[in-house]
Amino acid sequence: MKKVYIVDDDRDIIDAMTIVLKSAGYEVGSQTDDHDVAANAIRYGADLIILDVMFPENEGAGFEVARALRENEATRSVPILMLSAVNERRIYPGRFTNKDRDEAWLPVNEFVEKPINPKALLERVAALLGVCSCIHG
Repeated sequence: MKKVYIVDDDRDIIDAMTIVLKSAGYEVGSQTDDHDVAANAIRYGADLIILDVMFPENEGAGFEVARALRENEATRSVPILMLSAVNERRIYPGRFTNKDRDEAWLPVNEFVEKPINPKALLERVAALLGVCSCIHG
């Protein structure tokens, strides 16, 4: 069973994604802050990390966490799905999209804006993990 690790300061978002992911057969772990993400993801055995950008203490923490995950040999190859409302908050000039991904500043596998519907979440997670999403509907 694939393990997804969610890093988001909003417990309601974590709970909603957890329900969706568990219903599709994934194991889910989480944390609500940006501290020790690499160590926690390693300890959990994460196959995929879903990462928010903005945290109360640091509105760009997710960018820093993504870079730290890529610098850590143990988490370098773990896919990262960055899921954020950073564009809605207009903290940074312009808008972030998948086109902004790069190895130096935004080293994630995919960038998606919140909110994301359950079907789209499952499709993206399955694609990043290389598994069948097996969504019927």
